[in-house]
This record gives sequence, structure tokens and C-alpha cells, in this order.
Amino acid sequence: MWTSTGKLLVTSVSRGVVYEIDLPGGGAIGERETGGGPNGLAEDAEGRIWVAQNGGRTLPNRTGRPTAPGLQVLDVSCDVGYVVEGFEAPNDLVVGPDGRVWFTDPGVTDDHPGRLHVYNPRTATTTTVAADLRYPNGLAFSPEGNLVVAETRSGALLRCAAEAGELGDARLFAELPAGGADGLAFAADGRLFAAVPTENRIDVFALDGRRLAPIEFGTPTFPTNLCFAGPALDVLIVTAAKGGRVLALEDVGVGLPLPAHAAHT
Repeated sequence: MWTSTGKLLVTSVSRGVVYEIDLPGGGAIGERETGGGPNGLAEDAEGRIWVAQNGGRTLPNRTGRPTAPGLQVLDVSCDVGYVVEGFEAPNDLVVGPDGRVWFTDPGVTDDHPGRLHVYNPRTATTTTVAADLRYPNGLAFSPEGNLVVAETRSGALLRCAAEAGELGDARLFAELPAGGADGLAFAADGRLFAAVPTENRIDVFALDGRRLAPIEFGTPTFPTNLCFAGPALDVLIVTAAKGGRVLALEDVGVGLPLPAHAAHT
């Protein structure tokens, strides 16, 4: 993720670490151990970084300390703290316009229904807003404020109204021609970029759900997550699990500013 202070952060699920990456140079310039298996990242209006911590239940942790599944938070001093525990294996998360943290908990077995939760930092309460999803994964807020959730096992992208911690009826936004989506990111013009790991590509959709020309990598890449980065949000960053790489793609568009970025302007 790209923070409001101009930092590019990525997670290493197998090492239990959040890395800061030098965008021009491409190397790691800092790290913070979280333990377990840190997955998705999101920033709130106060500059805190929220971590979807799967506890190492989806990919064994090779070097980090054991950590329970839940939500972690890195404050402005980068101290790691727990906010809420008691989930199976949180995967991805996004901070909404009202400051609530929406996160997916897909489960760890194929026959287990996945869930979507929302955490309210003001009241320190968590609500389950969907409990029958087929491996809910990446999620992102669209320009008009709807929440789009990747249902990886079905290959569907679902769109729902999300306001005041409540979720409206899920409607089909788009279907992938093959594979299932992982991470999601919106461009400012309304296009949705969806990482499709098993197909080594990024699918691109118009705001009305039409599939546009995809970004094909051509070689084994296994793209898992993505975000727009840089001062102008004009670089698409893709985490590639194959080889443990972070890719930077230019000339694909300008990213939709996240709620945290808007709060800092």
C-alpha cells in the first residue's frame, strides 16, 4: 500500500514482516516484524496502518513469531499492537470513508463459508455483515462509495452498498473469464484492477462491469495484491508471489485516492 506520507509498504506473509520499499530504487529500506502471517494493509485518517493478520494459518510462517489471527495496527511510531482477535484467518481490509475497517475472513478450508466483518474503532466493536461468501478476498471502495469484494472461489466480483457499518444486498459486478481475483484497486476514472494469481494477469473492468484489455505478464508471476503509488498515484504496484518480487507498472492510469489520503489533504 501507498501511505499518505509517501511510503510504499508490502507484507511478507511467510516471514511475518511488513517491509517499506524504496519506490525509485526498488529495495527494502525498513521492516517491522508482526509475527504470524500479515496479509492486507490499510491506512486510516490518523496515519495508523492496519494489518489483516492470518496468524500463519494459510501459509506457514518460516521465521516470525507465532501470532494469533486478528487485526493488528502499526501506530505512527511503528509499534505493533492488537486491536481485535478471535477470527480464523483475516485476509484483506480497507478503511471506509467513515473510518470503519472492513475486512475479509475467508476461512481455511474449502467447505467453510467465508465472512466479511466491519470494525468500528470509535466503539471497539466488530460486526459480521456477510457470513456465506465463497472465499472473500480483496476488497476496495469504488468512486461512488460502493464496496467491491472479490469472491475468489466463484470467480465473481460482488458490489454492495456499504454505509454506517451496514452492508446492502450483494450484486454481481463482474465475472472473471478464468481464475479468481485476489487484491483489488480502483483507478480515478472508475476502472477496477484485479490481480488474478493463477492466470498470471491483472484483469481490468470498467465501472459498469465490462471487462477491458487485461495486463498479461506472460511468465509465471502469481500476482497477489496491487495498489497505485507515487506522488501522483500513477504507478501500479503489484506484489508477485512467484520469486517474492514487487513490480512497478507505469502508463496504466492514475489511482483513486484512498479515504486516508483525502483526510490528510
